[in-house]
Amino acid sequence: MLAAEVASSQQAQWDLVRDYLASYAENRPVRKVTVVGNAPLGPNPERVAQIDSSDLVFRMNSMALDDPGTPPCVGTKCHVLVVSRYAPVTPWMFQDYRQRAYLIPQAGYGLRYILHPQPTFWPSDLGTMPVPNAPVITRLLDQLDPDHVPNQLIPTSGTISCFLAHEMFPEAEMFATGFSFLDGVQRDSWRYQSGGGSPVIPAHQLGLEARLLRSWIDDGTMRMLP
Repeated sequence: MLAAEVASSQQAQWDLVRDYLASYAENRPVRKVTVVGNAPLGPNPERVAQIDSSDLVFRMNSMALDDPGTPPCVGTKCHVLVVSRYAPVTPWMFQDYRQRAYLIPQAGYGLRYILHPQPTFWPSDLGTMPVPNAPVITRLLDQLDPDHVPNQLIPTSGTISCFLAHEMFPEAEMFATGFSFLDGVQRDSWRYQSGGGSPVIPAHQLGLEARLLRSWIDDGTMRMLP
């Protein structure tokens, strides 16, 4: 009985997050989803046309957008932002913030039960939703490594974004771009479209994340944009 109640609660949380994200979509039902990573991308009008024609665009930490009059690199749309409360603030992070969903992964993931308040320097009326651990993050961790040790494997905000898009909107056409770890090169630091970079923490096991994303590319459920 308890197991059934837990499963029902987790499904209800999953549905709540999905409905929350869908409410920010350009069109409903959601038929096209694109996840834009934060790796540096050069100008490509065709890529940007695909991004900006999506019903739902996901971005993540250190997000960037194309400003008016600048070359078309990463597009102008952002409906969902998966962002750590510790992420550096870029010029685009709070641009039109009332028009997008902000999802906050919980530090520690599988073992963290305390919700921390959002930073005081964020807009006071910014609505955020925590990414629930049991129905979302634990499910992702199980796909990355069924034998993972809690708190020793922490997915990147980019892979969390891809997982949400892929699993919550399976009926939609899905695209992704800007994921440097798919090139197969082991890296110990990130470079960002928005400028600067940061170290890759040991708990981000990029090989596992690349394998999961490639499995979706191979089965045709996710297509990479150049």
